[in-house]
Amino acid sequence: MLPLEALEVLTENLGDFKFDEGIITCPNPLLHPKIDFIVNEIRDLCKKTTIFLPASVSKNALHKAPLKNVDVVSFLISTFRDIRSNVQTLKMLLSQGIDNIEAYVPLDSSYDFAEILSIIKVCSSYGLKITIGPYMCNRLYIYKFLEKLSKRENVEIGLHYGRRYFYNAIKVFINNYPVDVLTSPIGENCRALYLNPYGNFSKCPFLNYEVNYKKITRDELRKMLFSPCTINHNPMHLSPRISVSFVTRDGVEVSSDVLELLELIYQLNSFRAACRALGVSPSTYWEKIRSLEEKLGITLLISMKGGKKKGVTLLTDFAKELLEKYKEIREKALVSMYEY
Repeated sequence: MLPLEALEVLTENLGDFKFDEGIITCPNPLLHPKIDFIVNEIRDLCKKTTIFLPASVSKNALHKAPLKNVDVVSFLISTFRDIRSNVQTLKMLLSQGIDNIEAYVPLDSSYDFAEILSIIKVCSSYGLKITIGPYMCNRLYIYKFLEKLSKRENVEIGLHYGRRYFYNAIKVFINNYPVDVLTSPIGENCRALYLNPYGNFSKCPFLNYEVNYKKITRDELRKMLFSPCTINHNPMHLSPRISVSFVTRDGVEVSSDVLELLELIYQLNSFRAACRALGVSPSTYWEKIRSLEEKLGITLLISMKGGKKKGVTLLTDFAKELLEKYKEIREKALVSMYEY
């Protein structure tokens, strides 16, 4: 059982450092008699706190206070049976106003693609946040999963948007429902510390070197924290990037930034909002779009200037067709990139 003194050592020595996320996980952390103290200590150290629970956790063990005090309550859902047999527990939590619930679906060698889709369907029906990630740092199954997923209808694979649980994350839309998929480990830029149930600190659970909280010093903690990950995730340290553009027979280019803007306009129905989302100047890109339309001899955008739809910007049929081709090519390229 985790000694509370270990957390106090962490606070004393790294109180001036704020972790992006703190993760509490074990067979059932809610059974710890001092779980409230642990949650509060982790919250003080981290910008965001997640507690992982087994799907089969007993209703009697679900204490409302610690679940309310974390940012995310993540249930490990490995099989369809996990979610189906615990629907009542889920309903109980939702009825108590605990709506910060996530379903975390780990993929290993035994995962069943159809079963994963069934899990997503049930979880989405309750409005749960869904995350699909590797099991024990094994990325192979994530790549295979994405490859299968990309071949299905009503699936759209987005770009990397950030980091979660020490992994790079992308957003995938399955029947328009957003699902987070964790791909490659952060690697060299990882700023993580692992504290095991015995009070031993290490860089991560996959490394043998660890120091007990009774012996560790401030310098050793900081060295662990800021040292690069020693697990060789990518020996060449290369990060591929994708840029898709179209060129007409006359040499007119529809650049990737314009295509990204069209995609956001389609989603937001607003030219200015799309520009804000991309962090670009509306006036500059308005001229860029108009210049491109003139070169192509085709209209891309329709702006509503009056009535209830004033300020709304829509794509023309040609622009929608162009956008669909762009998304199709981008998704195929992304799947190939994940296999890199």
